[in-house]
Amino acid sequence: MYGDEAYKLVKEAKRATDHLLPYNQELVSSVSREIRALSSEYDAALAALRARGATHMDDPGAACAILVRQLATKRDKRCLFAYHLQRLERIKEAAWGTPMGVKDPPPQIRQCLSRDENKFFEEYRTNVIGAYQRLFIDVDLHGGGLDPPKDLFIEVRVTKDCGEIQTEYGFLNLTMGSQFFVRRTDVESLIKQGFLKHIT
Repeated sequence: MYGDEAYKLVKEAKRATDHLLPYNQELVSSVSREIRALSSEYDAALAALRARGATHMDDPGAACAILVRQLATKRDKRCLFAYHLQRLERIKEAAWGTPMGVKDPPPQIRQCLSRDENKFFEEYRTNVIGAYQRLFIDVDLHGGGLDPPKDLFIEVRVTKDCGEIQTEYGFLNLTMGSQFFVRRTDVESLIKQGFLKHIT
């Protein structure tokens, strides 16, 4: 029946929402063949209807057959798009999750990709993530700085002179060796740059 193979593809995509299954070339090819067959049947039925000089009002049975084939074709295409879009999202997630400097996908991902998907992974890593890194060179995507701070206020010691800074609570003169009890957000960048040291 029309759409059975496409439905299997959608079910497979739904099963793999949190991980990547191997690319199902056989099922994708089967759905593609069905789309081509339906399209040629649709074209032939429409040409036959026009050759007789009839309209959809004159021959409702033929018009219904044409409509069914057209709708089945559209449904199959939507299923193919959904399957590939879901895979594309998983591949992008894997690309962002791969450590910096690694161009190829990890082995457990590579074995699930088709040749074209493998090429997409490599080009996505090179172009998109590479451009992101060039634009935001200071941002460490894998630095572990995503955890919320435990304390709002911390005690810091100045390791390098950095002059006077303005905080929400006033000015601080940061001279080497001095200690302060300040809001973490006011001095976090100075800690990362090495001007201040968090005293625990």
